Amino acid sequence: MKKTLIALSVIAASTAQATPFTGNDAKSNAMGNTGVASAALSSVHSFNPALLSVLGRESSFAMTLPSFRFSIDDSDGVITSGKAFTDDGGTIDQFETIDADAFSVAVFGDTDAGIASMEEVLTDIGQNVTDLEAAIQAVNDDIDNDGEVSQANLNELNAQSGNLTTNTSTLDGKTNTANNEATNLDRVVQNTKRDFQDFDEKAFSLGLGADFISVAVPREGYSFGVNITNNTTIGAKVFMNDNDFNEIDLLLDDLTGLTNQSTELSGSMVNLSGANQAITDHIGTLPDQSDYSNDAAGAQQYEDDLQAWGTELQNLTTDLNTAQNEVNTEQDALVNYDGTYYSNGEVDAPTLDNFESEMEIIGASVTEFGVTIARDFEYMGESFSAGVTPKLVSLNIFEKRFTIEEAEDEFGDTATLIEENSTNVITANVDIGVAKNWPDVLNGQVRGGLVIKDLIPQTFETTSGADVSIGPKMRIGGAHMTRWTTLAADLDITENQPLKYGVPTRYLGLGAEFNAYNWFKLRGGYRNNLSVEDSHVISAGFGFTPWGVGLDLTGWFKPKSFDDWDEVIQDAGMVAQFSMEF
Repeated sequence: MKKTLIALSVIAASTAQATPFTGNDAKSNAMGNTGVASAALSSVHSFNPALLSVLGRESSFAMTLPSFRFSIDDSDGVITSGKAFTDDGGTIDQFETIDADAFSVAVFGDTDAGIASMEEVLTDIGQNVTDLEAAIQAVNDDIDNDGEVSQANLNELNAQSGNLTTNTSTLDGKTNTANNEATNLDRVVQNTKRDFQDFDEKAFSLGLGADFISVAVPREGYSFGVNITNNTTIGAKVFMNDNDFNEIDLLLDDLTGLTNQSTELSGSMVNLSGANQAITDHIGTLPDQSDYSNDAAGAQQYEDDLQAWGTELQNLTTDLNTAQNEVNTEQDALVNYDGTYYSNGEVDAPTLDNFESEMEIIGASVTEFGVTIARDFEYMGESFSAGVTPKLVSLNIFEKRFTIEEAEDEFGDTATLIEENSTNVITANVDIGVAKNWPDVLNGQVRGGLVIKDLIPQTFETTSGADVSIGPKMRIGGAHMTRWTTLAADLDITENQPLKYGVPTRYLGLGAEFNAYNWFKLRGGYRNNLSVEDSHVISAGFGFTPWGVGLDLTGWFKPKSFDDWDEVIQDAGMVAQFSMEF
């Protein structure tokens, strides 16, 4: 069970292009992942290098030291699948309703507690039937020899029928207990199978991003900046093997057979109880001589009715014997029921050592060292800014696929495992961007921007033989700014595939900021992934930066009811950033 519960998941196709377009700073994440025209000066390397020149008209220095971003991607609902186990009434609670001892005691008894087994109760029932047959025979002898039934023999007949009723009730209770426990166990195993199948090929990943240092130094002419960033994602994915469910199906077949056998025994017990009740009811119809006339005709009628009553009693005795033999057969079949995983009253469930399901773990770390250069240009009377960020990129990918049975052995020597299953690449790439301002628009200024990140397409082969491709990511953005407010919108032009995990992304982002004298900033935003359904995310954050130095915090989540917290965090995260800007 421990190994199986490790199986919470991530990974995608064997070939990927580009990577999602995100930043690690607090402002952009709070404003719906916008920044092509609205990023903070210390974060221009993530969104648009041209902004280094544009924002240099407002500030002369900015530095992030550092910024950390944590995110969750549970688009496939792995946590929701896990809640099927942990919620009230879920699989774990259902397992607690199983009372294996109750089933065993019902069928096999408990000598220490003085509780008889089914076999012992059935022996008593057999004796009851024998004694009842003897009492019936005594009553019939009375009819044949004396023409009437003695009160003593009638009392004995009633007593033996009562004893049989008591023991059949006991056996019926045991049968019902066995049937209920077998049915309950069958239901729980069915639900467990369904819950595990629900994990199959669902993705789950955790991301950690960091701007370790980002320095921006705007100047007249050329502006410069430098940054060191890292984005790391780790996740796993379980691939359930149908053969593993074959083992569970065999157990379910056992439980179904056991339940059916208990039902058969219950049915035969109903027949035995009915046969005994028929005798009890028939005793109550014994002809009473006082109900007949005192003449010869009345006496003859009484004798005929009494003989008919005795004959019917004998027939009912035959029905009782038939019902008892049926109970003997069904009870013996239940006690001695033997299946693949059920035998002698115990379930020997299949172990994980027999399982063939696999789990794949993926870890990817991308570290970038970039230098940003930007300046203003004028063309045909229009001024604009352009920037470029050449960068060194260190790409590290870890991937390993193994059966759940092998999990503990595989992670015995973690260092060796990572070394043998990692792909390490150092390469270079470049980001380019442009931006333009339009002043005096709606009591503020409007800015537009366009950026292409990872301009040079590159493909690498991992240790597993899969191709990982990093291709260009293009985004446009616009913003309106006043002394107090900023409104921004960004749109991905390219659809960006994940780097070996997650879902395709093509983000539309909207954001707003209220800025109180650069001391306090309140932000909100909305982001939607146009490549998949139901990917709406809302974000919020604030910054407290007196004298240009301080802390910014941001969080985002899906707009769902907090009662459904597992859906709220399907796309969620937070950023903490320490920065200064003058």
